[in-house]
Amino acid sequence: MPGQGKLTVTVSPVGMSFPLECVAGEVSSTYNQLTLKHPRTQGTVSVTAPSTVRWAVTVGD
Repeated sequence: MPGQGKLTVTVSPVGMSFPLECVAGEVSSTYNQLTLKHPRTQGTVSVTAPSTVRWAVTVGD
């Protein structure tokens, strides 16, 4: 069962991050799309959340 809390997704090196609220007992989906002015050869997506929050992420180009 998913737990209640907040997770933060951070995209580097573009310096963007956004929080997502999690509700205990509910499964939710969020879709985000970034359009960059300049192509990047490398990037990192990080997720920070308490251990009570269960999450999954898919990243594509």
